[in-house]
Amino acid sequence: KENQDVQALTLNYNSVGDEGTAALAGALEINNTLRGLSLHWNRVGSDGFIAMATSLVMCNRTLLFLDLLINPIFTTTNDEARRSLLHTLGKLISEPTALLFLGLGDTSLGDKECCVIGKALKSFQCSLCFLDLDQNGITDIGVTELCRGLERNTTVKYLDLSDNQITNEGVTVISKCVQSRDQQGKPLQRVWMKDNKAADPRRYTGCMVDSSFIYNSISDVIKTYLKFENLTPTSSPSSSPATSAARLPPCQPTSSSTTDGCVCACCEGYFERLVVTCVECVGCHLTVCTS
Repeated sequence: KENQDVQALTLNYNSVGDEGTAALAGALEINNTLRGLSLHWNRVGSDGFIAMATSLVMCNRTLLFLDLLINPIFTTTNDEARRSLLHTLGKLISEPTALLFLGLGDTSLGDKECCVIGKALKSFQCSLCFLDLDQNGITDIGVTELCRGLERNTTVKYLDLSDNQITNEGVTVISKCVQSRDQQGKPLQRVWMKDNKAADPRRYTGCMVDSSFIYNSISDVIKTYLKFENLTPTSSPSSSPATSAARLPPCQPTSSSTTDGCVCACCEGYFERLVVTCVECVGCHLTVCTS
């Protein structure tokens, strides 16, 4: 709560459960400097996820990257707890937050959760750019619902569906979704499909089967995002802002005076350096850390 310096926190491969996650969520209600949090391979369950998501929806407006890979979040069999979990999942994606990356790989997420995510993605308030759903139990049914949401979504550009239960039928749906987004001028730039049940996903538009999105820390996620989005903060005041365009989720257009840094292509504002590894757009006030 008190630390104003840490911007990326990796707590992977520990035993952080619901109680610890709830404590972190409480801290995020106050902290306004942390940009990335990784709880990769812990013991976060439904209660911990609900606490974290609620904090991000209700209070926090600065966390950009959240990795919850390999946690038993969606394993609960209690009907009331499951309803609350699905409701919270929908709110996290459909309501305004700062989140650009959400990692829910290997969390026992299935078709029902995909239906919730698909519906939430239709919200004009969705901010997600990168969604990781690999190593779950997603079938063609879930993918179909997910793509219905993606076709109306304007922000998600990177989607990892590797190592699920998707067949040729599901890949066909994804391919049509990719083409639809291209036609609308809001392309899905990368869709990872490695290790599914489709016979030959290579012949489908937009599906990458020879690689998957692999990361070991929140810094890996941030660096990959910056690479994909062509965001390269300038290293000296003499650098030209026009040469470092950053493509970020849509925000309200604004006019602002030129400052040293990078151009934000969405709002036509400029990035000004906050610290050595962090820049903020003076137009939309979105802050991105580079390490």
